[in-house]
Amino acid sequence: MYTWLASNYVAKFLLEIGTEELPPDFSRLAPEQLEVLVARDFQQRRLKYGSIKCTSTPRRLVLLVEDLANYTTDIEELQKGPPASKAFNAGVPTDAAKGFAKRFDLDLDNLEVRDTAKGAFLFAKIVEPGVPTRKLLEELIPQWISSLEGRRFMRWSIGELRFSRPIRWIVAFLGDKTIPAVLNGSSPVVSSGCLTRGNRLYKKDVLINSAEDYLQAISDSGVEIDRSKRISIIKALVTEASENRKAYPDLPAVLLEELADLVELPSLIFGVFDESFLDLPAEVLSTVMRVHQRYIPLYQKKRANDPLLMDARGSLLPCFICISNCLPEAKDIVRRGNERVLRARLSDAEFFVKSDLSVTSSNRVNQLSGVTFSEGLGSLLDRVKRIEWLSELLINELKFTSDNANSLRRAAYFCKHDLVSQMVGEFPELQGVIGAKYLLAEGEERDVAMAVLEHYLPRGATDELPESDIG
Repeated sequence: MYTWLASNYVAKFLLEIGTEELPPDFSRLAPEQLEVLVARDFQQRRLKYGSIKCTSTPRRLVLLVEDLANYTTDIEELQKGPPASKAFNAGVPTDAAKGFAKRFDLDLDNLEVRDTAKGAFLFAKIVEPGVPTRKLLEELIPQWISSLEGRRFMRWSIGELRFSRPIRWIVAFLGDKTIPAVLNGSSPVVSSGCLTRGNRLYKKDVLINSAEDYLQAISDSGVEIDRSKRISIIKALVTEASENRKAYPDLPAVLLEELADLVELPSLIFGVFDESFLDLPAEVLSTVMRVHQRYIPLYQKKRANDPLLMDARGSLLPCFICISNCLPEAKDIVRRGNERVLRARLSDAEFFVKSDLSVTSSNRVNQLSGVTFSEGLGSLLDRVKRIEWLSELLINELKFTSDNANSLRRAAYFCKHDLVSQMVGEFPELQGVIGAKYLLAEGEERDVAMAVLEHYLPRGATDELPESDIG
């Protein structure tokens, strides 16, 4: 039988793990892992707390625990001994009672007789006192860090510790007292202290005096520690900039979260690119900007929605939004740098499109014979032939008209031709989309081109379904 006794007083606990720039996926997932580890260990060690909050920036993981007890809870255990009839003889303790008291290093006066369903027995009350939280945290902090998991962990210098990126500093406070944790295995060995680092562009250390002072001190150093707030800031900046230009931002949730994990204090930079690139398909421009450069494309609010268009002049604006970590005085330099990088990327895409259009789709179908689909399943051309065979079954089963049957045969023949195109080789996300556009540009029937695009749908549970019969 156990009873937890109350601890003395509480304080705020801060742990900051400072690193080189973390990959966005680890920065997003690590706080949840850390919160689970901390809650589990506090529960197992009888350590009372109010709330746990974990967050991250590209350069740090932060744990804040409110109202953490300064001692683990005392635990009281009631141990059952021999029957009272054997423990006492005419009121005098027997050897059984003395042995029971000696076993728990207690005086005989600390034993008591209690009635049970099986009669009176001798009992001993054992109290295990709580241990100081600071001492416990010295042990737990290195364990938490080494228990975090992620993709492509690394070692650095000559140390044996593995982590997503090199760990450079640790700040640990319980109230206004530092916790002397040591991260063995790192190179050099990292010990906790009271110095953190603000926004990298400020190039200065920040002194932390207590866990209570941390949020204000880190905010004053150019860091928004709350990941959810960074997301809100980015959304607000993008919304305002888009509305000022009467545009619609192409900002999916995945990109929004990634941007929040790339900057510590979001600022918005508005860039432009040459209008001649609008001769490229809108999906190509958007993919280059979103997937490869983490920019936000801007669409016209009233735009052409034809997915087979070969140019973006009726849909995209020749501009983009970049979310940066730069200082206000450096925005022009950063903008010019991003515009230069994007220009090079779009020039590559322009070259790929021109090169692809110089080869017929039929020639690309023939090239599929040189690409393995899967071991034991032949080439991509073998796969196409199986799709053609299945299409014939559908034609017979669904009683297609001759026109629809011919369109389905053509779509099945061309459905994978763009997999050997230079554009899909560089941007795999565009498979099907770019293949359909190439077919229409060559003069293929629209329903055939649309079926090539739609046969990849749905790409996921929330994606749209094909709308055409052939698709």
